[in-house]
Amino acid sequence: MPLLPLAFGLAHLPMLGWLGAAAAPLLIHLLSRRRFRETPWAAMEFLLAAVRRRAHRVRLQQWLLLALRTLLIVLVVLAVAEPYSERPGLLFVPGAATHRVLVLDGSYSMAYKSAGTSRFEQAKELAERIVDQSPQGDAFTLVLMAAPPRVVVGTPTFDAGPLREEIENLDLVHTGADLPATVEAVEQILQTARRETPRLQRHVVYFLTDLQRVTWAPELSDAAMADFRRRSEELAQAAALEVIDLATPGAENLAVTALTASEAAVTVDRSVELEVRLQDFGQRQRPAQPVELWIDGRRAARQEVAVAAGGEASARFSYRFETPGDHVLEARAEGDALEVDNHRWLVIPVRQAIRVLCVDGRPSGDPLGGTTGFLTTALAPLAGRSDHSPVEVDVAAESALLERDLGIYDCVFLSDVARFTASEAQALFAYLARGGSLVFFLGDQVLLEEYNRQLGGEGGGERLLPARLERLVSEPQLGLDPLGYRHLMVAAFRGRSTSGLLNTIVSKHVKLELPKDSAANVALALTNGDPLVVEQPVRRGRVVLVATSADTSWTPMPVWFSYVPLVQEILAWCVRGEAAAQNVDVGEPLVIPAAELGGDAPGATRDHARRDARVTLERPDGQVRSVPAPREASSRMDAGQGVWTYGETYRSGIYTARFGPPPGHSRTLAVNVNPRESDLAPATVEDLQGEVWAGVPFTYQTSWQALDIRATGPAPSAGRLHVELLYTLLALLFVESFLAWRLGYHQE
Repeated sequence: MPLLPLAFGLAHLPMLGWLGAAAAPLLIHLLSRRRFRETPWAAMEFLLAAVRRRAHRVRLQQWLLLALRTLLIVLVVLAVAEPYSERPGLLFVPGAATHRVLVLDGSYSMAYKSAGTSRFEQAKELAERIVDQSPQGDAFTLVLMAAPPRVVVGTPTFDAGPLREEIENLDLVHTGADLPATVEAVEQILQTARRETPRLQRHVVYFLTDLQRVTWAPELSDAAMADFRRRSEELAQAAALEVIDLATPGAENLAVTALTASEAAVTVDRSVELEVRLQDFGQRQRPAQPVELWIDGRRAARQEVAVAAGGEASARFSYRFETPGDHVLEARAEGDALEVDNHRWLVIPVRQAIRVLCVDGRPSGDPLGGTTGFLTTALAPLAGRSDHSPVEVDVAAESALLERDLGIYDCVFLSDVARFTASEAQALFAYLARGGSLVFFLGDQVLLEEYNRQLGGEGGGERLLPARLERLVSEPQLGLDPLGYRHLMVAAFRGRSTSGLLNTIVSKHVKLELPKDSAANVALALTNGDPLVVEQPVRRGRVVLVATSADTSWTPMPVWFSYVPLVQEILAWCVRGEAAAQNVDVGEPLVIPAAELGGDAPGATRDHARRDARVTLERPDGQVRSVPAPREASSRMDAGQGVWTYGETYRSGIYTARFGPPPGHSRTLAVNVNPRESDLAPATVEDLQGEVWAGVPFTYQTSWQALDIRATGPAPSAGRLHVELLYTLLALLFVESFLAWRLGYHQE
């Protein structure tokens, strides 16, 4: 059955004004007739009688030539006006020159393969078909829907060739997809196109996606959801919306959701417990799912675990590290169609020992005297025994803050230090910038206002303390409130009533006031509601403020059962920060202290590091980049923080940064996917109509296969009528020349 035209239009409507030129042959004919004067002549009567006998035939021939020449002019005008006709069975609807916005879902769920082809590859193929089958004169822009979205081609382009190259070069990222931010980006593209390319009278936005529910039914606050729906409605008014669903029905997926170590800080020659957590997102039973543990590129162990349909399971391993340095752990659970989340990495910086400096504000020759005697015992209870202690403790007076290199210590405890000079405060800030951690215990010598001025930001500088020191409170018999054991520092006490935490008494403490809009957290409180242990990240380090003393002058806690585990948990929380900085999610920046780039953080040394540091970054895909490179705008040296950052972490895996001087120094970092994207459950068209885009008009296509059938068949006629008109014009020119010669020859 032949395809019938659905519509006819003109790309350049003003050109039709030139159709008036079609009257030129008729005017020339009429003007030519007025040039001759008729004069009766007897001899001509015989000729006129002969002419009248064939006048009818001659008139028809002349009218034929006149009509043919007029048609030639009409065809020239129409060809320049570029008429188009569009037919059913194609992906497009009739209209004037159209701006087509191609939005490709780039989240890692699009890596799911069906019949050997990923959803992302299908999306790219379909995008190229849309470009190829669009009428000449249409323009295109290209957006990768990710988190955040990336505008690949933001200005409408009329050249299909370079656009196809951009589509072919698109790489899948290992992030999720931010639909509200994508809608905002597309809206800005349309606003720019209407302003700068007014000839594009029609706009169509194609969403090529697997319609994953975590993307298309985002969890937003009421205000954010209202803003998203408003933008969606405005987008639907400005453009036609086409949602093309590429999901595979009944897709199953198993993901490695976590790889964790039992110890916050790992030291050599001590076994560490490792846990690999798996989750099934589907309805498939997995009675013997293999799980492998790889360490430094070699398989170290293998287990089989049973994973229930839609359930979770864990595999546990034990490993002893024999050498210090960064060690790369990888958990593998292969065997499904989405390879991206079958791996998870963990970088563990293994230490020879955890080095701690205790600064004593009231030193004493007695091992348990001073303010740090009980503290040092709690930090290294195994010191002096045959067993290897993972913690090495140095004790020093206040002058050590300027005399010693704080960078060699993982954590610094400051106990009952009376006050800090501006130089000492600057040394503490520099230490935090390099990733160190500080723990403050108070006492009788502490000058509260001096703390607030030098470390609390009240002297005009940066605030280091997580809370303001208000006043000394003497209220005997106050107990401890763990606040539901929510914080990691006290989580280990949950369910352990014999630990003595709830029976601990505090007689004196400093009332702490947390600033408004502060990032500080209360880990442990007193029964009267006052904070006792408060923490806050500062620069790249962590600061813990304990409102009571480290010795028995304000509390009997140091001789209570709860003291040693509490101090150990505070230390573990502090040193955990370094490992956390080496293990981030996809999309989060990699951060390295400037000191590790060949210099120190403060003053001229930091400037020297920033000027002379040479950094090369090996990415998971094997590419090696010199950073900062001209096209890596997110790589920078931050002088204020004393760190180097790299933000292009859109692929999961291991990143290795090598820098100097000195040469050969390196830092290994792991980037992992967010397991929320592993849930392949799709949103339905009813979900879109009822929840996400309620009241927003859009067209929904159900599957790739249906679109593949619709895209086959005869090539579209849209955009080629002007070419056909030009061919017709050329043919008629030959016909007109032949008729003019033929008719003129026979009239002689």
